[in-house]
Amino acid sequence: MKISQIIKEKRKHLGLTQENIAEYLGVSIPAVSKWENGTTYPDITLLPGLARLLKTDLNTLMSFNEEMSEVEIKMLL
Repeated sequence: MKISQIIKEKRKHLGLTQENIAEYLGVSIPAVSKWENGTTYPDITLLPGLARLLKTDLNTLMSFNEEMSEVEIKMLL
Protein backbone atom coordinates (compact mmCIF):
# COMPACT_ATOMS: atom_id res chain seq x y z
CA MET A 1 0.00 0.00 0.00
CA LYS A 2 1.28 3.49 -0.81
CA ILE A 3 2.06 6.03 1.89
CA SER A 4 -0.82 8.19 0.65
CA GLN A 5 -3.30 5.38 1.26
CA ILE A 6 -1.82 4.55 4.65
CA ILE A 7 -2.06 8.16 5.84
CA LYS A 8 -5.65 8.50 4.68
CA GLU A 9 -6.86 5.15 6.05
CA LYS A 10 -5.17 5.51 9.42
CA ARG A 11 -6.35 9.12 9.78
CA LYS A 12 -9.94 8.13 9.10
CA HIS A 13 -9.71 5.06 11.35
CA LEU A 14 -8.60 7.30 14.23
CA GLY A 15 -11.33 9.84 13.51
CA LEU A 16 -8.85 12.60 12.71
CA THR A 17 -9.34 15.34 10.14
CA GLN A 18 -6.77 16.68 7.73
CA GLU A 19 -6.88 19.82 9.85
CA ASN A 20 -5.92 17.81 12.96
CA ILE A 21 -2.92 16.33 11.15
CA ALA A 22 -1.87 19.72 9.77
CA GLU A 23 -2.12 21.43 13.15
CA TYR A 24 -0.18 18.69 14.95
CA LEU A 25 2.65 18.73 12.40
CA GLY A 26 2.69 22.47 11.76
CA VAL A 27 1.84 22.21 8.05
CA SER A 28 -1.03 23.45 5.93
CA ILE A 29 -4.25 21.53 5.36
CA PRO A 30 -3.60 21.52 1.58
CA ALA A 31 -0.23 19.85 2.28
CA VAL A 32 -1.96 16.97 4.08
CA SER A 33 -4.47 16.72 1.24
CA LYS A 34 -1.64 16.47 -1.29
CA TRP A 35 -0.04 13.68 0.77
CA GLU A 36 -3.29 11.74 0.74
CA ASN A 37 -3.79 12.30 -2.99
CA GLY A 38 -0.24 11.16 -3.72
CA THR A 39 0.65 14.51 -5.30
CA THR A 40 3.47 15.13 -2.79
CA TYR A 41 5.06 13.35 0.15
CA PRO A 42 5.60 14.47 3.73
CA ASP A 43 9.01 15.91 4.50
CA ILE A 44 11.28 13.26 5.99
CA THR A 45 11.58 15.26 9.23
CA LEU A 46 7.80 14.98 9.73
CA LEU A 47 7.63 11.19 9.41
CA PRO A 48 8.32 10.28 13.07
CA GLY A 49 5.62 12.67 14.33
CA LEU A 50 3.20 11.55 11.64
CA ALA A 51 3.76 7.91 12.55
CA ARG A 52 3.18 8.65 16.25
CA LEU A 53 0.02 10.61 15.50
CA LEU A 54 -1.32 7.80 13.30
CA LYS A 55 -0.38 5.25 15.98
CA THR A 56 1.87 3.27 13.68
CA ASP A 57 5.57 2.74 13.11
CA LEU A 58 7.80 4.11 10.37
CA ASN A 59 8.11 0.72 8.68
CA THR A 60 4.35 0.49 8.25
CA LEU A 61 4.05 4.12 7.19
CA MET A 62 6.74 3.65 4.55
CA SER A 63 5.37 0.25 3.43
CA PHE A 64 8.62 -1.47 4.34
CA ASN A 65 8.57 -5.20 3.75
CA GLU A 66 11.27 -7.29 5.42
CA GLU A 67 11.06 -9.98 2.78
CA MET A 68 12.48 -9.02 -0.57
CA SER A 69 10.81 -10.11 -3.76
CA GLU A 70 12.70 -12.12 -6.37
CA VAL A 71 12.84 -9.02 -8.58
CA GLU A 72 14.38 -6.93 -5.77
CA ILE A 73 16.98 -9.63 -5.08
CA LYS A 74 17.95 -9.83 -8.75
CA MET A 75 18.28 -6.05 -8.92
CA LEU A 76 20.71 -6.08 -6.00
CA LEU A 77 22.81 -8.83 -7.50
